[in-house]
Amino acid sequence: MQGKVIKRLAMLSLVSMFTLCAAVASANAQLSNPIRAKIPFDFNVGEKKLPAGEYTFSRLSGFSDNKVMSVSGADASAHVFQSTFGAEVLTPKDKSTLVFNRYGDQYFLEQIWSGGEQEGTQVPQSRSERTIRRQLAQTQQSNMSGKVMEIETVDIVASLF
Repeated sequence: MQGKVIKRLAMLSLVSMFTLCAAVASANAQLSNPIRAKIPFDFNVGEKKLPAGEYTFSRLSGFSDNKVMSVSGADASAHVFQSTFGAEVLTPKDKSTLVFNRYGDQYFLEQIWSGGEQEGTQVPQSRSERTIRRQLAQTQQSNMSGKVMEIETVDIVASLF
């Protein structure tokens, strides 16, 4: 009996500490270059699949050097936090752009670029995307027709606000 009470108190303490840390991180987070885009297809951010619609993408910088991206739907039904890392290009895009990798009818968010900036945000490949890439490579090796299936890159122009 006493062991169960101790386990419950420990679990409650752990949940409370996690909630407090999340609240503090959220309160101290600084929004940087939020952009809005209408995505015409279902897409994946990390392991989370989101339906087509209008989304706001913003980077949160909090307690560490890790960059966390927030993706939230206009109707507030979808919200994802995703760890990211920096990306750089020599020639910046003129307009804010979201870059997706397309595999058949599946889309994975890969990068976010603010117009005119050389530094952007790179989303690490999810386990699902790595699995699809492996399957695609195996299919290409065994493909006897000579046709090479490729990963398609899809750019969506976004707007700053």
